[in-house]
Amino acid sequence: MKARPANLLIVDDTVESLDLLVYFLKPAGYAIQTATTGRAALEHISRELPDLILLDVMLPDINGYEICERLKKDTRTRHIPIIMITALKELKDKIQGLEAGADDFVTKPFDSVELLARVRSLLRLKTYHDGLIRQNAELQRQKKLLEREEKFKKDLTDLIVHDMKGPLFVIQGNLQMWNMTREAQQDVDDRKYTDRIERSSRNLLHMILNLLDISRLEQDGLDLTPVPVDLHRLLKEQVAYFRELPQHQDKEVVYHWAEKLPHAYVDKGLFERALINILNPAFQNCSDDGTVTIMTRRENAETIQLRICHPGRPIPEKYHEKTFQKYAQTELKQAGFKLTRGLGLVAARLLLEACGGSLRLDPSVTDGIGYCITLPIWDDHSPSGPPTT
Repeated sequence: MKARPANLLIVDDTVESLDLLVYFLKPAGYAIQTATTGRAALEHISRELPDLILLDVMLPDINGYEICERLKKDTRTRHIPIIMITALKELKDKIQGLEAGADDFVTKPFDSVELLARVRSLLRLKTYHDGLIRQNAELQRQKKLLEREEKFKKDLTDLIVHDMKGPLFVIQGNLQMWNMTREAQQDVDDRKYTDRIERSSRNLLHMILNLLDISRLEQDGLDLTPVPVDLHRLLKEQVAYFRELPQHQDKEVVYHWAEKLPHAYVDKGLFERALINILNPAFQNCSDDGTVTIMTRRENAETIQLRICHPGRPIPEKYHEKTFQKYAQTELKQAGFKLTRGLGLVAARLLLEACGGSLRLDPSVTDGIGYCITLPIWDDHSPSGPPTT
């Protein structure tokens, strides 16, 4: 892309001087504007900033020293180079110009070679200065982004620590109650305490695995082994586990199966972990007399669609993407939407994407929350199956 020519403003009340300056400078490729009074020059500068100003000292309304001083005090114009044009040769006149902020001087009558050299030199310095200003602005922008990211990380760390304290508190509390009951020589229902400890231990393990999965997936550190998977069988196995938990035993599960559904082609271990992370909030946020609905269908020749829905407070569509974003979890919590502890849904999306699928909230579900999952199909007509994704 061709660079634009430097824009020069020449301010002189003598037509002959203006014409001579334009004659010397225009062949060098500069874009030139002129003004014959100080006010006209200031009005022009307010509309369009020049790259350099050649400013006559003796003007009919506002002298060049005053204009120079005004421009150098204004943050918007202080970095524009100013060459004072003067017929005065006294040292005190140059000192006055320097005190006003002038960058250089040209004395009438001036030499064209000297004039061009001074203009080029100051324009070169301004180019360097403008580059530094841009670099500084970019560094400030990056600094703000890093500070913002650091805040996100701190908020997320606090949230994860808080979430992990929950199951740890349950484990510790039940162990203390169990020991106290034994020490009091009361009848102890060992199964009650071991079940609570086992459930909380499993929840804590899931949180830790999710953190490990997210870290490895973000660094492309997971080896995938896709295999054909019977989706209906795997769903029933996972749902059976959740239905066995005491807090979910009264909740109903309704299946709408597609007939002759082809096998999905996924890494089974990763997909199971993703499915657990989706079923967990589905059961957890479903009321005791509510229904979890699970639907499957063949979407097209290449993908299966799985939908898991449950009644509850709908999530506004503006938060749909944030539900699966790591650093948006604190924002969701502050807005009153927290579907699960830890980063289960964040991990679920990453795991499904690693398997060649996808995960999103279903905007068509307006009376609850729906998860829409797509999975690649196993091509059983090909000896080797579809390529690994």
